[in-house]
Amino acid sequence: MKRGAIVAFKGKGFLFSILSALLCIFDSYWRHLDWKPWHLSIAWLRGMDGWYILEAAGQGVEINWYSDKALSEKTRCWDWFDEEPEVSQMETFLQEHIDKRYDVAIYFWTGLAIIIRHYFNRPIPKLLDDRFCCWELAAEFCAEMGKPVVSKYDVIILPELIRVFRNKESRDVSQSV
Repeated sequence: MKRGAIVAFKGKGFLFSILSALLCIFDSYWRHLDWKPWHLSIAWLRGMDGWYILEAAGQGVEINWYSDKALSEKTRCWDWFDEEPEVSQMETFLQEHIDKRYDVAIYFWTGLAIIIRHYFNRPIPKLLDDRFCCWELAAEFCAEMGKPVVSKYDVIILPELIRVFRNKESRDVSQSV
């Protein structure tokens, strides 16, 4: 794993089970995934025996440390960038995003976006706000580092992100942590 890699944590728990099951109804790609990630984060800095990971969770956007063992057991990663992002770019991104609040409404907007796309084949625009869920943080990081994953105006839908990252994985040297 390299600095700036996208780290995907496997989904678990009651809420994941319910939302993932609902997602399976509307998204055949998600339905057929054998390993369903739910939480996305960014490999920020290598430590002695682990990584400092930038992530958006219930507490907001923050950096947390994970041991190599913990990462190898419950994550996969994708080296999205051909070269590691420059430290100065990453520092600017960090200063703009650290301590931002978590976006709880993303589940509602994502659900609505999936239903509208499924039945009407139309995207709905992302509401511009200063809160982030993990999917939004990862997508914005990729865009600000010069290699966008999805349109910055669309609601971020996890299966789309995973599809793009996995396609990159199959062409490059990305692998599990």
